[in-house]
Amino acid sequence: MAFEAVDACFGTPHISSDDLAALNEATIGKRDCVMKWGDDFKAVMTNANTCLIGTGVGMVGGKRFWNQAAVSLTVQSGTQGQKRNDLVVARYAKTGAGIESITPVVIKGTPTTDTAADPEATANDLKLWRIPLDGINAGAPVKLFDTVAPLSALGQTSYSVSSSDARISVDVCTACGGLVFMAGRINAYEPGWLSATLTGCPKAKYQAGVVFGRNSVWKAPVMSGTLGRENDMIVQVTEAVSENEIWSVTYLRA
Repeated sequence: MAFEAVDACFGTPHISSDDLAALNEATIGKRDCVMKWGDDFKAVMTNANTCLIGTGVGMVGGKRFWNQAAVSLTVQSGTQGQKRNDLVVARYAKTGAGIESITPVVIKGTPTTDTAADPEATANDLKLWRIPLDGINAGAPVKLFDTVAPLSALGQTSYSVSSSDARISVDVCTACGGLVFMAGRINAYEPGWLSATLTGCPKAKYQAGVVFGRNSVWKAPVMSGTLGRENDMIVQVTEAVSENEIWSVTYLRA
């Protein structure tokens, strides 16, 4: 099937883990990652042989998983006079029957008297932590991932915007990511052109068309307008506006 509505009812089971993995990857932008939740899989060595992994949410190959409570992992003892690096990974596996799992695994490194190297991980492993061992002593875990910020981290910022022409006001100006939404009112007591410079709002990347609303008291007149890249607003009014006419524009910030 070329096109498939994943979030839809077909009357029969049709959603596979591969469907969800593709959508997850498209949404997050990565196949393997740790997302901001809980303790972000915080790792602590409680003794030389035990690594405690905290709560967190991650994704391996687009397949999401989470750890809802701290888990203890066993680290094999080090060797006196030698160094070793172990890795803590989240490993995806699939049985011949199609049963899938994602579990924490400690990959033991090779002891050496020289500088320790990380052991090989597989394509189904999400690297979380490196545990350096020097002799029988286990050092503090070293994080091997960057946490993906949630969509809310994009934030929404409000701006106080002023107009050089008192007939054009700005009631609201907010930006989220690269998009800016701005709205206000116009009072034009005779037909003609209005031109104002808006100060305090993010600059537009491209010239944007201004959309005019409809006043609840009377039918809106014919208007047209543009917002330029330097935040210059030009409006043509073909009828006088005796009440506040609502306008709005959504544009891509420069």
